[in-house]
Amino acid sequence: MSGVSVTRDVFSMTVSVPDDLVGMPTDGDTDGDTGSGDTGSGDTGSGDTGSGDTGREWAAWLGMTCGPVDGRSALVLVSVTVTAYTPPPGASGAAALAALLRAQHPEGSALVEEFTTASGSPAVSIRRVATKRAGGRDVTTGQAQALVIYPGPGALGVVSGICPDPADLERAAALVTGIAAGMTVTGASAAA
Repeated sequence: MSGVSVTRDVFSMTVSVPDDLVGMPTDGDTDGDTGSGDTGSGDTGSGDTGSGDTGREWAAWLGMTCGPVDGRSALVLVSVTVTAYTPPPGASGAAALAALLRAQHPEGSALVEEFTTASGSPAVSIRRVATKRAGGRDVTTGQAQALVIYPGPGALGVVSGICPDPADLERAAALVTGIAAGMTVTGASAAA
């Protein structure tokens, strides 16, 4: 495992990524290095987690893994990020986040599961096959995310995986859940 430690804005995040993942440059990064330091400065998505905060996320680490599976190459792209998150009033743990994700993906269009990390943080995983129109054609991918709630610093750690072949969805889901299970996020002032 290779360690990534990033302090950015109000959060300090530490995460281990498997050695077979190859780091790629994040916004503002030129070499995809997985060493410690500020490896991310751009945004990777809307950051809208239902908390009312639609601020932008920043990519702390990007990587990919590719290996033979059943006579073909299986590719998974991975992104690790953290964003501000405040559960709705009266909600605690992962239940509110899981309910939000289930509402966004009705009728079984995604598998949403709650889990707890080894450190006791509540978390949610989601996996689905998605088809989007791109370049004038339909593109179908497997998508998996693990979202870990850190109530103390008011953060949501997010590990996302996408695989161009939906047959690799379970591999992507296991990868992102494993990475998220070892992630830690604190307030930047607490880490100093």
